[in-house]
Amino acid sequence: MRGKIRFYVLICLLLICLLLIFTGTFAVAEEMTPTVQKSSFLQETLVTVAREETAARSENQITRAEIKKVRAQALAAKAAVAKQVKEIKTKIANREVFLEKLAGEQRELEKKSHQALYELNELAGVVRTSARDLASLLESSPVSGDKPGRVQPVHAILSKNAYPGMQEIKVIADLYLDEIVKGGEVRRSQNSFIGLDGHLVRGEIIRLGALSTIYQSDADKSCGYAVYGSENDALLAVSQAGWRVSKSLKKFIAGESNAVYLDFSGGDAVRRLALTPSSWERLRSGGILIWPILLVGLVALLLSLERFLFLSRVKSNTDRVMGKIVKLVEAGDFGQSLELVKNRKGPVFRVLAAGLAARKATRDVLESVLEEAILKELPRLEKFLPTLQVLAAIAPLLGLLGTVTGMINTFQVITVYGAGDPRMMSGGISEALVTTKLGLTVAIPIILLHTWFARRVDVIIGDMEEKSVSLSIALQDSESGSR
Repeated sequence: MRGKIRFYVLICLLLICLLLIFTGTFAVAEEMTPTVQKSSFLQETLVTVAREETAARSENQITRAEIKKVRAQALAAKAAVAKQVKEIKTKIANREVFLEKLAGEQRELEKKSHQALYELNELAGVVRTSARDLASLLESSPVSGDKPGRVQPVHAILSKNAYPGMQEIKVIADLYLDEIVKGGEVRRSQNSFIGLDGHLVRGEIIRLGALSTIYQSDADKSCGYAVYGSENDALLAVSQAGWRVSKSLKKFIAGESNAVYLDFSGGDAVRRLALTPSSWERLRSGGILIWPILLVGLVALLLSLERFLFLSRVKSNTDRVMGKIVKLVEAGDFGQSLELVKNRKGPVFRVLAAGLAARKATRDVLESVLEEAILKELPRLEKFLPTLQVLAAIAPLLGLLGTVTGMINTFQVITVYGAGDPRMMSGGISEALVTTKLGLTVAIPIILLHTWFARRVDVIIGDMEEKSVSLSIALQDSESGSR
């Protein structure tokens, strides 16, 4: 760059010199001496310019060589850089392939990790489910009554937030195995348990495997069934057995019998037995309308008893006696036949006695007398039958009235308290169902008894009509024979 500048400077100096020469030519005549001096100055200037030009040319050649050298170096550097760029691109491509491979391996590892985590969670869920099932089993198992605190390790496992380990799994397995082993044993012991009154009592306890636990109190020798109460961690007497079951339990405890009632429902049947209300409690749940229904049943019972006693004394099979009477009448022995009839009781014999008393009357009068005697017996035979029929109709109607009353009470409870708690509605529903049940329970036997009584009366009436016709024919034959 400096060589070019010097070159331009030399050209400018040459131009100045030429200008001075031309200018000096026009002034030769006037100034001759200054011209010579100027001419020498110009020569010196030209020499200097020539020298500088030579130096500039040599320097320009040096600069071109340097430029070529620098260009060659730049091209070499460019080639090296291009080579390095190519190598870097190759490395980048290889790194990208490697990173893609690593990403695939990472995705595979994440997939395996998720699968392992899923399997671990599933295994933990299975273990926790087994622990919950075991806790439910132990809380209802009679075996837990022999070992207080038996359920606590299972509750400790369920309360942890961490994954269950081998120690927890071993605890669950050991408890399952222990339940299986103890479930096949019959164990007799003297131990304390919570009685029906809520106080702690002592007595003899017999555990029949994992099915049932029976007890006999030392104080009053009462027998019954007991279950394990997880809230108290002790045996609870849930019911006092009835007479028949209590007798069987006492014989079993005393070793006099090998038969005993077992509960195969895991204690549910025993608990339900304890919650089963008595007959009086069931009647009281029916409300005030149970009293009219019971009164109807009591009246119907008394009337049915009276009708049964009355009709059972009436003999319906009078054929043998009637045969004797017919023979006596045909023989003309009316006194003996009348005495035979009067010595016997019953509507048939009273009708026959009335017919024999009117034996001398005409046929029409005799038939009227016999019919009158039959009609006279009907009120006694049909006594209270219409009343029983009315009572049989009243009882279910009272039950239906109780149903309506109970449902009204239920809807009133729903209006006030809502339908969220079914126990609030149980009173009205119980009243509705109990009255209906009691009404039908009273009405059905009354209907059956009324039907039996009516059928019995029909048989007796038929017997009276048959015997009266037989007597009328016998009297006519006797009269015809005497003529």
